[in-house]
Amino acid sequence: MHITTLNLTKTINFTARNKNIKKADDMQRRMVQTFPMLSPSYMDTFYSTVKMTKHDEPVNPEARRIFKKADKKLTAVREIAKEPEKYGIKQSKLEQSIPYTQLLDGIKLMKVGNCEEKAIAMLAALCANGYYDSERVCLYLETRYINKETGKTEYKALDSLDHSFVITELENDNKKNKIVIDPWLGFTDSISGAKAKYKQIYDETSIKNITSYHRSMFRLRTYENTGKLIKPEDYELRRNFIFYSPDTLTEENLKDLGLYSRIMFENLLMPKKEQ
Repeated sequence: MHITTLNLTKTINFTARNKNIKKADDMQRRMVQTFPMLSPSYMDTFYSTVKMTKHDEPVNPEARRIFKKADKKLTAVREIAKEPEKYGIKQSKLEQSIPYTQLLDGIKLMKVGNCEEKAIAMLAALCANGYYDSERVCLYLETRYINKETGKTEYKALDSLDHSFVITELENDNKKNKIVIDPWLGFTDSISGAKAKYKQIYDETSIKNITSYHRSMFRLRTYENTGKLIKPEDYELRRNFIFYSPDTLTEENLKDLGLYSRIMFENLLMPKKEQ
């Protein structure tokens, strides 16, 4: 995910504003304590010392060494989780049927993970505490060009923004709320609040590049189909953040994940009075 440090520090509010958001934030903190992870992508985004100079030399060789070591560990964790038997790891049929068991074991042992691993660990924490109406999602940017005269969308595209987090439904005082928990960025918020944050903190250069590309594609396709050039003033550009789930987990899968997580990572359990 490409965001600016300046925007991040100015816009994210780490203080929960209602009981459900506070509950989600407390679970996030417990997950972070149970699964401490060094994130190579976080280092690369926020610490310029690990990047390369124009002469292909690291700004800070020691920071670069730590980054490369963490990145190598994460690659190994992902490869082993994908094909454990290839690396001599035997899993029972029960373990094989439960999602993410090998990945959770790997990030617990190696203490590395990017947004995807943090989101999966957060999903495990929610399921361990019985919140099965939860899912890992990925962030996409929807671009639409709408004809002002007809109101119809004449061009639409979805672009992955390479970021993953969790959405859950929590209940407090007989009120249910959909909550976004983003462990990589370290915030919890309502869906509308989270979208507002992403709009503020996401690297505007990347958004502009995506918009520019689709403007060109819209013009090209329109010209190829009609032989006419579009008039920008005749169209309204709308951009929106879309949450898409890459998983196909059933309620039974989530309950199994919760049971496994309660047994293997008991520190994920919240005190009953806080659940």
